[in-house]
Amino acid sequence: MIRLAIMSWTFILMFYSCAPDNLDYHENNAIEINSIDSVALVANHVMLLADGNAKLEFVPKLFTKDKNQIPASRIDYDCLEFVSNSGEVFSQYFSTNDLSRVGEIVNVTMKVKDTDLESNVISFKIVEPLENVYQSDIVIPVVFHIIQTNDDIESFGGAYKQEQIELVLNKLNNMFSGILTNNPVGVNTHIQLKAAIYDQYGKLMSEPGINRLTVENISPDNQYEDFLSSQHLIWNPDQYMNIWLISDRESKVGDFANDISELCVPSYILSETGDVLDGLICNEYQDEVLLAREAGIIFKLQELDNMSRGFFNDDNKPVNNELGYYIGRYLGLLATCTYASTAGTDYCFDTHDYFPDINAIGGNKTWYKEANDCYFRAENIMDDPRGVHSSVSKEQCKRMRWVMEHCAGRLAWKSNFAFVGQNN
Repeated sequence: MIRLAIMSWTFILMFYSCAPDNLDYHENNAIEINSIDSVALVANHVMLLADGNAKLEFVPKLFTKDKNQIPASRIDYDCLEFVSNSGEVFSQYFSTNDLSRVGEIVNVTMKVKDTDLESNVISFKIVEPLENVYQSDIVIPVVFHIIQTNDDIESFGGAYKQEQIELVLNKLNNMFSGILTNNPVGVNTHIQLKAAIYDQYGKLMSEPGINRLTVENISPDNQYEDFLSSQHLIWNPDQYMNIWLISDRESKVGDFANDISELCVPSYILSETGDVLDGLICNEYQDEVLLAREAGIIFKLQELDNMSRGFFNDDNKPVNNELGYYIGRYLGLLATCTYASTAGTDYCFDTHDYFPDINAIGGNKTWYKEANDCYFRAENIMDDPRGVHSSVSKEQCKRMRWVMEHCAGRLAWKSNFAFVGQNN
């Protein structure tokens, strides 16, 4: 027993005598500098608004000797520096409100400290903030027509709640104000949606901004036009932005997005307008009675609760986008994503136009996209259904304001009838 005890203590002493005083521990989440073989650099845009809020992000790409890209979560940014050709050093994000730099083109390379590794050169242009003429406040009175069947309410467990509509309205206004993003070209549009207080007859509404209709059956014939007209649900578009939230729990309309919502676009311009914006197909307005799709947005009610959208449906067609996207369509914007093998154009030179690309990370079907030599999060109002839809670009803002000045059915912001219950 004594001999065994001595042997045990001898082993313990040998173990500790062999252990170094200071062990070297490797951080598994960080990449060793000597593992980096080559580097590249992209940014999330080629423009940056000089408004102090917009931020340009430098996105490093680090590769091992096996040409495997190192995950962003393992990159130690303290080992990197971003330097312009004039010697200006940047952090990962760059923002400026220096108007004297407007028009400047900045060329930047990335270097790995204490090595000879250096990236390609990228360029971005510092551009003027949103002009003052587009910063006047515009308030659009909005009415949500919630249209459900008795069976739908019973199976759903009740009518769609006012609190849910208030959350939707708040999200839309955050989108138009850009308060939740630092997008490099995103702006505060100074456009806000406000719930109507009075209905079309000048009567105080029991729920601000909500007009409910419960029926036995909702007919989708003629793309719901006949139903909405017969139920007197097309409120004067010179006084309200109409948003019809139509329940279709049984999916009677197989492709609601493309057959219904996508068609809710400006159709007429006022006679004195002159040239029409590129991408819009509008006739001259001559006191026509506007159809529902010309006077508002028709949207599937159940889509308000859809929190997980794919890129395509089972038939390889675009799925329903968020409501904010279709409000953009209503105000004259076009999609940034083209569901083809090449990118189209939305006629706004400061947005990213892209398409599903098998060579891009995630095929351009995730939140993040690769296009125009940039790597960016899809957060524009007109991005595909997987986007976060929290930003409106400067040129998009200007386009929407043109539509609200020159297109019939988009003039409700000039009236306060919905807020006072009588004509001005």
